[in-house]
Amino acid sequence: MYFCINFRLFFNQLSVMRIIYTNILVVFFLLLLPVYSFGTGYYFYVQLKDKNNSPYSLSNPSAFLSERAIERRAFFNVPVDSTDFPVNPQYVNQLAESGIRVHCTTKWLNGVTVLLTDSSLIAQVRELPFVTYVQFTGITNENNTALNAPSKVNAAETDYGVAAMQLDQMNGRILHQHGYRGENIHVAVLDAGFRNVNTNPAFNTLRTEGRLLGTKDFVNPQSNIYLEDAHGAYVLSTMAAEIDATYVGTAPEASYLLIRTEAAAGEYLCEPDFWISGIEYADSAGVDLATTSLGYTTFDDSTMNYTYADMNGRTARASIAATMAYRKGIFLLNAAGNDGNKSWRYVGVPADAEGVLTVGSVTNDSLYSTFSSVGPTADERIKPELCALGSASAIMSTSGSKAYASGTSFATPILAGLTACYLQAAKKYKPQLTLNEIHSNLFKTGHLHPYPTAKMGYGIPDFQKAYYELTANTVSQFQAEQLFQKKALKLLVDDTKRNILIKLNTQNQTENGIVRVFSLTGQVVSEKSYSGSYIEISTEKLEKGIYIIQLDTKP
Repeated sequence: MYFCINFRLFFNQLSVMRIIYTNILVVFFLLLLPVYSFGTGYYFYVQLKDKNNSPYSLSNPSAFLSERAIERRAFFNVPVDSTDFPVNPQYVNQLAESGIRVHCTTKWLNGVTVLLTDSSLIAQVRELPFVTYVQFTGITNENNTALNAPSKVNAAETDYGVAAMQLDQMNGRILHQHGYRGENIHVAVLDAGFRNVNTNPAFNTLRTEGRLLGTKDFVNPQSNIYLEDAHGAYVLSTMAAEIDATYVGTAPEASYLLIRTEAAAGEYLCEPDFWISGIEYADSAGVDLATTSLGYTTFDDSTMNYTYADMNGRTARASIAATMAYRKGIFLLNAAGNDGNKSWRYVGVPADAEGVLTVGSVTNDSLYSTFSSVGPTADERIKPELCALGSASAIMSTSGSKAYASGTSFATPILAGLTACYLQAAKKYKPQLTLNEIHSNLFKTGHLHPYPTAKMGYGIPDFQKAYYELTANTVSQFQAEQLFQKKALKLLVDDTKRNILIKLNTQNQTENGIVRVFSLTGQVVSEKSYSGSYIEISTEKLEKGIYIIQLDTKP
């Protein structure tokens, strides 16, 4: 299930708007019989016993991992091990020889998903000596018709436009201003389809600069994801779209790998298995970050439903795989879900996984969105950890028009894009940081830190604070001393740690600008805008010592 709850499209510059409310969940009622004698195909998960006699070797990882994937493991000191081996091709071949179609595989969990036109064939699979167990996971009504290849158009200049607010809510502009716009960061987007991304003018620059890395469909390998569901296109736009004076995403210079794992019609257990194959594919391709605006709690076949007790990060296969992705060095973000005001209120799979940064939704005035799913997990871990704008998020439609949509589906990629920019900066300033440390750095900037809530976690991150933490001690002592020659004051912080109130000597009693607090080593420890004749500076989080206050007046 993907997490979009409404959609607003602006048709012209006169701001004439039509609101379209879409019910994204099409319900199928499934009656379980001894033989599943309906639909066009039947999915089963097949657990394999081992990887014995594998043709793959740890001495030759390039046979099953890309160069970027190997480099990422080396960067994070993650050894290549047998979990990276693909499933044994001998087992796959034996299944094929038995007339069984292998739809997709999971190397990390050592299993395969098979697609049968005759469900009675699964009895043969159960008897194979290398099979541990099988599980019915759903039906399919997908067509298997190949579609046309994508086309390309010319590049366009960019500006923030309607997307400015969701960037500025997290103080993300600072990253872009310093040149960190996601360059050389590879991002995987796992979703239900990417309609018109191959022609949409919002993605002109993405295509012409060769930053559209490729596509992969684990729902229907014969389909064209550019003609499938539009949800993934909306998600992608929050990060990658660029149209002059109209819209710029949060990571406009990142490179993107588009992966379809979600079927728009019907909700079955096979979809989390598709997602596992998708995240493993992203891993093998060497992505740095993956964002996924989907999740699973209940299904059209109620016998497949998860319980809240399952939301422990260790029960569902997809959650186990999500943690594996994190341990392999992928920064993984997942939407919390849109069940906050329903009987099921909690985050789902794989948002419950350890290592996944689960993203909730807030409004444009930074309040909790009532639809946003809540935590904690069943084992009492904080979820969601962070929030971003998900109530009336600015997106680009499939035709390249400005639009607004709501859901944690959009809060997640908005945050993911800025995280990609932050990763780019981190590789320059502090390449020794682990993913866990990067998580911690972002959590510490949340406006609710250190007191997380079940609804918003640590709150809205502040990427300005996160960036300054990265660049600490990069300002020279000379530069720090020069601040005294500008409009600057000395600040003494004592043990009382009372806030400082500055009265400006202005003739008209109004002044606008930015106030910055520097340590004596030149590190920016605080920065905020001010307006009026008084400035209040909080010293609560400052250690005892001497600091420099700089007032940068706006013309």
